[in-house]
Amino acid sequence: MNGTGGRSNSIAASSISNFAPNANGVSGSYFPAQQQPSREQPTRARSASKTVELEIDPDKLYDYIRMFKVLLIDVRTRTDFDAGHIFASNIMCIEPETLREGYSADQLQDRLVISPEEEVGMFDRRDQYDVVVYYDESTPDVTFLSRHDRNDVETALKCLFDTLHEFNTEKPLKRPPILLKGGLDAWVDIVGPQGLKMSTTSALAVGGQTRSRALRRSPAMTHTSRINLQKRRRREFVPMDAEEEAKWREEARKGRAVVDHPELDGGQEEPESPFYRTTEDFLRRYPDVEAEQSMMYPLSRPPSGSQYVAPAIPVAPSRPAPSVPRVNYGGAHERSVSVQGRGAQPPVYFAQPRMPNIKMHRTGLMNFGVTCYMNSVLQCLSGHLLLSDLFLTGRFQTSLQKSNWKGTKGILPEAYATLLSNLYKGDINSVRPSTFRVSQSHHPRYSADQFQRICAHFNSQWGIDDQQDAKEFLEFVLDFLHEDLNVNWSKAPLRALSEKEELLREQFPRQYAAKIEWGRYLHRDSSVIGGMFAGQHASQLTCQSCYFTSTTYEAFWSLSLEIPNVESCDLRDCLRSYCSAERLAGDELWRCPRCKKDREAMKKITITRAPDTLVVHFKRFSASRGESARKIRTPVNFPLKTLDMGPFMEPAMTPKDEDYVVRKAHDGAAQLAELKADPTMNGPFQYNAYAVIWHIGATLGSGHYIAFVKDKSKNCWRHFNDDKVTDFDPVNLPPNNRLQNEKAYIVFYERERVAGGTF
Repeated sequence: MNGTGGRSNSIAASSISNFAPNANGVSGSYFPAQQQPSREQPTRARSASKTVELEIDPDKLYDYIRMFKVLLIDVRTRTDFDAGHIFASNIMCIEPETLREGYSADQLQDRLVISPEEEVGMFDRRDQYDVVVYYDESTPDVTFLSRHDRNDVETALKCLFDTLHEFNTEKPLKRPPILLKGGLDAWVDIVGPQGLKMSTTSALAVGGQTRSRALRRSPAMTHTSRINLQKRRRREFVPMDAEEEAKWREEARKGRAVVDHPELDGGQEEPESPFYRTTEDFLRRYPDVEAEQSMMYPLSRPPSGSQYVAPAIPVAPSRPAPSVPRVNYGGAHERSVSVQGRGAQPPVYFAQPRMPNIKMHRTGLMNFGVTCYMNSVLQCLSGHLLLSDLFLTGRFQTSLQKSNWKGTKGILPEAYATLLSNLYKGDINSVRPSTFRVSQSHHPRYSADQFQRICAHFNSQWGIDDQQDAKEFLEFVLDFLHEDLNVNWSKAPLRALSEKEELLREQFPRQYAAKIEWGRYLHRDSSVIGGMFAGQHASQLTCQSCYFTSTTYEAFWSLSLEIPNVESCDLRDCLRSYCSAERLAGDELWRCPRCKKDREAMKKITITRAPDTLVVHFKRFSASRGESARKIRTPVNFPLKTLDMGPFMEPAMTPKDEDYVVRKAHDGAAQLAELKADPTMNGPFQYNAYAVIWHIGATLGSGHYIAFVKDKSKNCWRHFNDDKVTDFDPVNLPPNNRLQNEKAYIVFYERERVAGGTF
């Protein structure tokens, strides 16, 4: 979830700008489609959730490296390793001649004494990795583990497996080592030679005496052609068997309420919540931070509410798998766009032109420990009416991906639907969102170990009674909801661009290139959640010697903005800083592909695709090297209505640009027409705030979170302070207590719709 160049942009999924354009069925391309080779590939493994797996496909390994802490062991000669190995941060070489039958892991480590010190350290920490994967040149499967007629290569692999699994009592692995099916050859078939890295470890391994190397491959490893596998935050590896999965799914549905009328009923009056019209009354809701619930010290609260257990929503019927072949990886950058044998998928639901006429609920969330960070995020998400409508009506079930091992197997969406149903039921003042976290107490209606406990199962930090960051929890929820509804999750990664293809792409207008890159992003990441929250930006580097440019396109799910060191500032000042040119010099020199040297460069970010929902995060906590994080108390003014993002968006194409696309692009006229009809890439870009999260306190390690959500049906704002709920009008607040002050931490904006139901 790292942003571009150190600017955190949250949940930035894999950057498809590093992968080859089209010839794979993706709409639009820089290049004409090429004929698909006929070479067949082995069928991809259907089960991704087995508790014990002994072999792995290369496309699944691609995701493992992105998501988990993986140790790769290359079982080839050091010469072959240096000539080209998998491009990853944690990789080591164990030569076959080093392995012996019956060796313990400690004995093997002693034989690695001539290996580079960094690799010896990786092996010594072998028990700390989520997964250990080993591979050679081309061994296709793990049948050698049970055969006796092994060749020399298979014997070496069997010895390594036994050493790490059977004779590793001092530092046992978390799970048995896994073989990469097809070895390095299969990896190259998936990602291309740009997914390899050359090295000179042979010199380090023998004390400076460099071995002769016969280069087997010579991949061009420029910064733009490398395959980027580090885009998402490291997750905890949590496999589940079928029985455990069923148990958690039943847990997620337990206590779901029936919301009879999720939409407005004009003939029915609803009970009023406290509405504070004077400054004095409103300020009573904001005691000093010392009097607020501290995130460091849990408070016990008695359960409240009456018991209510509603029937669970029935499981959506399964659909038969389509008769489609697996994609072929034989060509340079050919790819089929078909779903890979995971069952026919319905079209992705995107934000509808008409907002659902849902009443914003008045139900609070009880704080049963240090859960205000979670409560504030959940209230802001519940105020997203399109998102809530999706779950309250059960329509999310049509896109649920229970086979997607990258998500929660559909469990978290079920739990979130249960939580929303209890919030919008409206028959109690507050509910305990315990399904999302571990709790020892019990609520008679909403079980104390449900919602939050499910979150803790997939990430243990949410089960710790300690300070947590609301921004991190928001990322967690959106990331997993996206994967659980991601209809394209099973597609294989696209090939890396060659240097020539990158140069060709750079000649196209940026708006057109951004559209093609977005299509390739959707190749593996297409969900209703992404349709609501995901945007795109372009980061362009310009060499200051030859003025060569290189542009990377990335998806973002929020904008994390630096706060300038001034007395007060405006959100638009932060956005201007975010999109301003930045010089890369000193230790940040860029290796220019044209100069072939490290050069100073200018870097500039432009937003190329406006999300329906814009999440803005103010980076209020910063720390110098060796210091603890300090809070930046600069007040940030931000408009609650009519935020114009136009100045920060990529300008529309000129007639000259359009002519270039028509002449040079494959089916350029049709692609240009599609681009002009895409509302996310055309103005106006007006946004209105619908929710704000405050952080009250001095440090990130303590304090309190509260949420403010707009109730559109009453045209007022609702203050959610855990289980305390009040209404207010921001216009009546004094300047020093406005929503826009030094406490503002996250702001949620919705793009304004114009007459006719369009943007």
